[in-house]
Amino acid sequence: MKYIVDTSSFQQLFGCYKRVRFPSLWKEFDELVNCGAITSIQHVMREISHRDKGNGELEWAKKNSDLFPSITENETEFLREIFKEPRVRHVVPTDIRDTQAAADPYLVARARSIKGMVITQERERGNRVRIPTICNQFGIKCGTLDDLMALEGWSF
Repeated sequence: MKYIVDTSSFQQLFGCYKRVRFPSLWKEFDELVNCGAITSIQHVMREISHRDKGNGELEWAKKNSDLFPSITENETEFLREIFKEPRVRHVVPTDIRDTQAAADPYLVARARSIKGMVITQERERGNRVRIPTICNQFGIKCGTLDDLMALEGWSF
């Protein structure tokens, strides 16, 4: 399975699961990174850069910059479908290739493009459109870090 990781999950991972305290978790996570099962998007790299909390997340992201590619043509086409949905219109950037736009729809587009699962700490809440809402709308798998750990059979 391929996992497309949101900023919120990277923040959770780096903020709550320090390498020195959870070495076996990080060994497993690093193996997923090394085999290409973990990816993200350029928008998440930008968010990590802007929200740096000094916990090693930004340094790690820069060392693994290939995990944060630019949007592809295939993803751009699917974004058009996403942005046609009335509930999602508030996240529509003025330019579909806008690197300053919110990452949410771009994560979903990447997941659809590579047939992966979005990993986010966001949850559906009322009428607010969040990543799980967009994923559900288009039949794309979505879960949390805990879900990723369960799917991979990790036990610590």
